[in-house]
Amino acid sequence: MVSVIPKFRAVPPSTSQQAGDNETQHVLFFSTEHETIHKASTNCDLTATQQENVVRVAGTSKQLKKFQAELIQCNSEHRKALKRYLHPQKVWKTKTESFPLDKAIIMGILNLTTDSFSGEGVGSSIKAALKHANELKNAGASIIDVGGESARGSRPRLTPQEEIGLVTPVIKALAADGFCVSVDTYKKEVAHAAINAGASIINDISGHTVGTGALEEAAQADAGYVLNFNQSVPKQRVIPPPDYEDVVTETIDWMGNRLEQIEKEIPNLDGVVIDPGIAFGKSHDEDIQIFRRFRELNTFGLPILLAHSRKNYIGSISGLDPEQRDLETHLSTILAFEQGARIFRVHDVAGTKRTLIIASAMTTSNPGDFAPNETWPWSEKATASSAVGKNLERKPPPGQRW
Repeated sequence: MVSVIPKFRAVPPSTSQQAGDNETQHVLFFSTEHETIHKASTNCDLTATQQENVVRVAGTSKQLKKFQAELIQCNSEHRKALKRYLHPQKVWKTKTESFPLDKAIIMGILNLTTDSFSGEGVGSSIKAALKHANELKNAGASIIDVGGESARGSRPRLTPQEEIGLVTPVIKALAADGFCVSVDTYKKEVAHAAINAGASIINDISGHTVGTGALEEAAQADAGYVLNFNQSVPKQRVIPPPDYEDVVTETIDWMGNRLEQIEKEIPNLDGVVIDPGIAFGKSHDEDIQIFRRFRELNTFGLPILLAHSRKNYIGSISGLDPEQRDLETHLSTILAFEQGARIFRVHDVAGTKRTLIIASAMTTSNPGDFAPNETWPWSEKATASSAVGKNLERKPPPGQRW
């Protein structure tokens, strides 16, 4: 039994399990109110088992909705957490946009540095920034994430004034051109200036490790806010490194505690997105464990952002340099999408768009979504000339395509 235990953690079934059996069970873990949980589960004909200081309850969605109603009658502190899990957020609201979460959202990376780890920074040129932003948008990005300071610990930390001077002219130009802009910063002053310049989202990589200033600015402006898992001040390694007994469970606990603080500023959380912080406060092996159990992040019913593009966990697996890691990034995207991620912060937007089209079809489409019309086996979207064009060596059977 791990020593760090969240108040509430959920393990949903996979999409393939649910497709094959809509009565497949969700598993819930509670570390408080044991007597209440046992009583409510008994009233719903659910079995609650206890191991040391954790109560485990398993049930179908239908059964768990009854269980939630019992918790409401008991005035349990878990009723709100279970409601959020069973009725996840459907729209992410930012300052200027509302993004439906029934499909994936791509956030294109626009680094204004010349020292980005993967070498794609455009520098301080507004013209170059606009050019790259338009390329990202045309490739499929709905959001442009503007960064003025490298997250690498080996690169200099900018003062707020230096960062403001770098990012705000670009944000103003992007907002004037109709872009939805996110700013990658943890500094209160930068967040304030960026919002005034037209930014709609604060992407706070600090995870509150340097205070709540960026969150306060987002809350006051009704801007979107990204809560990024981080165990230390940005650009500074934890020494000694964190010693996780169970990195996923402890990440869930960290998120739950931070969200309790955030609710004081943003009570309904409809502008908040969570990010498990790949490459922040974890070894590469621990990053990989997050991918294996990614679906547990659905515990909170909030949109999940994945910022994994070209990161070094890929290098530990493949030995490839950052600029060679797009294929591996796309494979990771598929794995995370199947488990509930819906917002993807990436360098290769065009490749990500193609990846997500396939990921969505394979994991969330309904039978018949790609059915043929009067022909078989091709859907009407098929364009392969050798199969549907005029250059066939012999005719297909009546009413069919090869």
